Amino acid sequence: MNSPLFTKLCVLFVTAMLISNIIAVKLISLGPLIVPAAVFVFPITYILSDIFSEVYGYRASRITAWYAFGANLLMVLFFKLVIALPGAPFWGPENQKALEMTLDGTWRILIASLTAYMIGDFVNDVVFQKMKEKQGEKGFGVRAIVSSVIGEGLDSFLFITIAFWGTDFFSWIAILSQWGIKLIYEAIFLPITIFATKKIKLAEHGYVSAYGNSYKN
Repeated sequence: MNSPLFTKLCVLFVTAMLISNIIAVKLISLGPLIVPAAVFVFPITYILSDIFSEVYGYRASRITAWYAFGANLLMVLFFKLVIALPGAPFWGPENQKALEMTLDGTWRILIASLTAYMIGDFVNDVVFQKMKEKQGEKGFGVRAIVSSVIGEGLDSFLFITIAFWGTDFFSWIAILSQWGIKLIYEAIFLPITIFATKKIKLAEHGYVSAYGNSYKN
């Protein structure tokens, strides 16, 4: 993919995934609800995934998902390496404990997040693509929401189940809360997503990708 704009969007996508998997270790209170802090960042990946599918096609969207997978795996491997390395003489046990508390739990979070995302995003992309085949260029907002309802629902179920099974946090309320907040997030930003998609289509007008897709406004 040679589009500079696609590259920038891909960087944003991978960055959002990395941030999500780091901050997901903290649980936050939203009134009576308790959700992972990543709930505010992670929906960005689904918004971008819909934009990738709409503008660049299904294959490009799947490629970005694998980019994010590789980046997250590399991140966690370096986290593990840094934690295992001996600290400097002035690096006390308190600092080591704080570092481990923040980053050492990332294996389970990583497995939960990436399993949930790769399956949820795959379903999201398939639903989005099937709807686009029937709707054509119209109806982006509808297919973005419908595909997210299904993909985010599956993602939330898998993430909470894998990451928190056996803990006090695991419950159907936690799953439904995370799912609902993500959908509200995407619904609020839908007008911006639609506007951005139109602008990106316009910017990429006439561009032919390495996969032979012509992007038309």
